[in-house]
Amino acid sequence: MELTEQELKLTAALYAKRGAADHVKRTGKLPQSIGTGGMHIGMRLLIEERGRDIILTAQEQLVYDAIKRKRRLPGGAVRLVAKDGE
Repeated sequence: MELTEQELKLTAALYAKRGAADHVKRTGKLPQSIGTGGMHIGMRLLIEERGRDIILTAQEQLVYDAIKRKRRLPGGAVRLVAKDGE
């Protein structure tokens, strides 16, 4: 199953919070791995603060572009689940 644009953007935002943007700036690519400890909490907070359909910051856009370029998710991905009635 492919990720939606919303899911890719949320994933990029979380990766950026984990330092992936700095790595992309230095190397032009994503790190080999991204720690996933507490990622579910970060995702919940991100969605509470910014919603499900976010506009990426410049740093998040760097990470998003690297994900799209390499089609690689070294720290997993955000998967959105619809609530009843959505």
